[in-house]
Amino acid sequence: MGETNWLPNFIIAGAPKAGTSSLHAWIADHPDAFGSVEKETYFFVDPGTHMYRPDFHIAGGLESYKSQFPIPAGSAPKIILEATPGYMYYQLALEHIPALESNPKCLFILRDPAVQIYSLYTYFSSNWNWIPADMSFAEFLAAARDGSHEFKGNELARHAFSYGRYAEHLIPWREKLGEDRMMVLGFDDLLRDEVALIKKIAAWLGLDPSFYDTYDFPRENETYAPRNQALQGANIAVRGLLPKGKAYEFLRGIYRKLNTKKPEGASEEEKALIAELRKEFLPYNAQLSKEFGVDTSNWS
Repeated sequence: MGETNWLPNFIIAGAPKAGTSSLHAWIADHPDAFGSVEKETYFFVDPGTHMYRPDFHIAGGLESYKSQFPIPAGSAPKIILEATPGYMYYQLALEHIPALESNPKCLFILRDPAVQIYSLYTYFSSNWNWIPADMSFAEFLAAARDGSHEFKGNELARHAFSYGRYAEHLIPWREKLGEDRMMVLGFDDLLRDEVALIKKIAAWLGLDPSFYDTYDFPRENETYAPRNQALQGANIAVRGLLPKGKAYEFLRGIYRKLNTKKPEGASEEEKALIAELRKEFLPYNAQLSKEFGVDTSNWS
């Protein structure tokens, strides 16, 4: 391939916990698409953010980024993609992604911010250790609101409230990308009809939508609850050291069978807190609907 023909021309840039892992897999499985080795490369994150890697970052140029796109010789995929949903919040991503030679299109899929914050809380406290496992949802909200907890440097947890004001973050992206290179969708659309949604995205990207007529739609990166917290702690410590690939996926599958279960769902107290959050986000959701046409009628 040419010197920069490997660059992604499609990036799923937001938002966290809104189905982006599954969307990445579904697009990457298309015969005319190629997905990054790691779904979330974090290549354009801001320094100081929780997944910043100084040896793999735009500050050092694009060369190391190429390792995420080992496109076979003679192959010419129409779409090359990655998905780092935190990009919508990062200034370096906003600065560099719209200016890439590949002129990438960017997708932002958004979830009811109250539910998104709860999903983020359960994910980071159960699947990871950014949020203490013994911290209640009420305690998390209080700490995120007053800035009294660092959450081990995880900015998605620290800034959960401001990050839920989606339009404030998307308007600068629209100014950089233009409307033709930007698609903003609601997570409710994915839940309502995943086939129609992925076909809409495929058509926008110039991919044949009929591929999805017989597709099985695997689920990726779903939140789980660990059966044994000590074993989960060991899992968190080890998995970041393992190279991604088939062996990693095999070992992850074994671990999931042994030490995970479906989460129990929100308690009545947590449901009440989510309801209060929905009231708080009403004006911001209205702004999102006005600016980007996202249907937020179910977010209240």
